[in-house]
Amino acid sequence: MAYEEPDFDDVVPRDGRVNVPSTWRHYVAPTTQSFMQTDPVKTMNAKIQTTKRDSKAVQTGKDEEQVKQSVNAVGLEGFMASVLEMVQDEMKQVEEEHEILEPLTRVVDGVQVPADCLHELMPFGTDTLARGKSSAAAAHKKLVVTCLSWSCTGQSVAASYGRHDIPGWCEDRGVLATWNLGRDTINPTKADVNIDVDNCLMSCAFHPEHPALIAGGTFNGDLYVWDLSQEGDMQRAKSDALTDLRHREPLVSIKWQYSMSEHKKYGDKTRAYRLVTLGADGLVMVWKWHKLSVAIYGYRLLWPQPGTSTKIVYGGTCMDFQVDATQSAVGGLSTFMVGSEGGRVFKCYMDMNDAALKEFAKSAAANERVELRCPIKDADYSQHAGAVYGLECSPFHRDLMLTCGYDGCVHLYHSLKNQHLMEVVPSAGPLYQVAWSPIRPLVFAACGHDGRVHFYDLGRVKGLVSPVLTMDASPEGKPTYSIAFNKKKPEMFATAGASGIQIWRLPANLCELRKGEEGTIRRLAAADDFEAVLRGLKR
Repeated sequence: MAYEEPDFDDVVPRDGRVNVPSTWRHYVAPTTQSFMQTDPVKTMNAKIQTTKRDSKAVQTGKDEEQVKQSVNAVGLEGFMASVLEMVQDEMKQVEEEHEILEPLTRVVDGVQVPADCLHELMPFGTDTLARGKSSAAAAHKKLVVTCLSWSCTGQSVAASYGRHDIPGWCEDRGVLATWNLGRDTINPTKADVNIDVDNCLMSCAFHPEHPALIAGGTFNGDLYVWDLSQEGDMQRAKSDALTDLRHREPLVSIKWQYSMSEHKKYGDKTRAYRLVTLGADGLVMVWKWHKLSVAIYGYRLLWPQPGTSTKIVYGGTCMDFQVDATQSAVGGLSTFMVGSEGGRVFKCYMDMNDAALKEFAKSAAANERVELRCPIKDADYSQHAGAVYGLECSPFHRDLMLTCGYDGCVHLYHSLKNQHLMEVVPSAGPLYQVAWSPIRPLVFAACGHDGRVHFYDLGRVKGLVSPVLTMDASPEGKPTYSIAFNKKKPEMFATAGASGIQIWRLPANLCELRKGEEGTIRRLAAADDFEAVLRGLKR
């Protein structure tokens, strides 16, 4: 049946109805189900509380009258009286025992007990050199030990490596090597610390209070300070190579000098020390070790030539400060002795004050020319026949000092007398260093060109002054350039030179204090006839 369009024209509305069925019930919209949620809410429990509590109590002390009343003076006096006789008897017994044992001590002293070599240290050992690069190995092979220094604890020994045979400007590198001898295991061919420097290292000195601070001076006049306890770069300070107020020749001696003014300024024992350096250029410079950019003061060894009024600059070779028992307590080490290349010995005085330091600093800051003063106060001491290589002041008497030099002689001087008190000749060749024992006032040692070290005991002189012990620090006969007693461990002794470093144990008769020696050294120093008093000492 064909579809026909509806025709509503003939329909009367009242006669018909049209129904249009709804279709919404038959249509269902498509739906889907989905789920969502938030992330879990994180929670955390934490506890807080105040810092730890501490309780303290204070009270006033008794007033002066109450303190005085609480002291039982009568009882104390009675106690002292009751024990006085017993203490005197004990002291007398000790004296008698010493007198009884004294002959036995002299018998033991008559026998020369050898020293024992504990360690032989060589940072550039033969195996190391054989395995190394040819250029580096050759450079290290030429180096010798130029200076030794013990740390303030006596545990570590340091050696500066350089060369003495360089006629002009130095281009060879130097080395600072240290070993801690307190360790259970020691590698003799590998130092605990090895620091390379731009040119030969000619001197070194540990800080008197800080066991890790050490200063070193080079052939070209540079001054370094290292802190061996630092990780990585150990350099704490270095002098400025561009300033005019510096050394330009080998820095041959370094001393740490205590300064009361620096202690008051910094309140620190480590910074209370200044550095005093001596150069072959005749300059004596004073530095703050933690600020080496410029020296804080300086002197020049300018003195007339013998028999003329013409002044020349004397090149320094060695230096040491006198020890003053009254001034050392407040740090007043101001008088120092200097040995020179020409064989002369100078007594010098460091007389800088706050005004002089300020004027010096002002001129240096303005790049003005600074006229360095001459510190020499006495230059009339009897001379060596050649350069003075070693000089050391006695640690027990401020006016006594030892010198040695190219002529192979050791001179004992009194700083107030021009002629030396004693001369000994242990070697036919040059002597490079002389050192006092830090524990026995009458004992000293000297080393020389043949590698031997000679020990003298002025308390055991029989006729001529001769060594009580001679030890061969270099079996190959190479020179021994440096020796060092250990102040903290008197039985330890170090030698060094072209054959490396040797650590020795000294025999007891050289490192144990003997009764009355300090009085003996004072009596010798005060004697008009030194040799007569020396021969008359009780043996």
